[in-house]
Amino acid sequence: MKWHEVSISTKKANEDAFSLFLNEIAKGISVEHSLDLLKEGVEDFDDKYRLDPDTLPKADIRILVYFDETEDIDARLAEIHSFMASAGLECKEDIHIESTIIDEEDWENEWKKYFHSFRVSDNFVIVPSWEIDDYEFREADRLIKLDPGMAFGTGDHPTTGMCLKFIEHAVRPEHKIIDVGTGSGILTIGAHLMGARDLKATDIDELSLKVARENFELNECAGDVTVETGDLLTSEDDQYDIIIANILAHIIDQMIDDAFETLKFGGVFIASGIITKRRDDIIQHMEAAGFKIAEILEENGWVSIMARKA
Repeated sequence: MKWHEVSISTKKANEDAFSLFLNEIAKGISVEHSLDLLKEGVEDFDDKYRLDPDTLPKADIRILVYFDETEDIDARLAEIHSFMASAGLECKEDIHIESTIIDEEDWENEWKKYFHSFRVSDNFVIVPSWEIDDYEFREADRLIKLDPGMAFGTGDHPTTGMCLKFIEHAVRPEHKIIDVGTGSGILTIGAHLMGARDLKATDIDELSLKVARENFELNECAGDVTVETGDLLTSEDDQYDIIIANILAHIIDQMIDDAFETLKFGGVFIASGIITKRRDDIIQHMEAAGFKIAEILEENGWVSIMARKA
């Protein structure tokens, strides 16, 4: 399959606005930060990431957004330009947009230049499949083996890492768990590594589900995961011990009431993908629905919340 890749170079301050908009019109996006931005506030950066500076933007950020070959790319570019004209973006005159066509195989090979093994929590380590044989791990490490494919969620984004930290401390083998908007399946794999065997992974995007299934096979957990197309929790009849959703704040907001009804008493809602300015709104809605906030993590402008049905 071929893909239209649209590259948007812009200021870091515009990341949230572009991310919210582009996730509504595209199959997936990837945000690349300059090396200086990546190093901000990250301890032991060189131990966690082995990046080639030549593959990164020289300054600020580069947003890559993908449309499959059946899309009218001129219409999509017009939508992006219309958004830019109406949105309150910084330094609009400096935003640079390029469009090209790539093969999926070329995209996957490009990832291998800079996507390397790294530790995301006390015991979770994300390891690309091409580095499994060479990775030197500790006895307590739980390895998430990953092929990114064209669905995103490689674990290097703060929202994914914070979710995995919650999973590491909250999941028990007896838990029944649903991962809403599973993407590449990382969070479901993390729950499986913690011993859970009654798992469901859903996504509205068939491409994401295809990549997730492949990663479940790679991590030898496919037999314990039900994979379904699903629109949030609107069609869920089962009750769960844990609901995981690493999506976007406005979508989290839409599913809070359904999450409360779908959880068993004492169950946990792990919600991530929330930008800092939406933090208080989401917490207020959760508490109004009946949740008790158990823990909040924040990193680089992103928030993850673990709430309990009390």
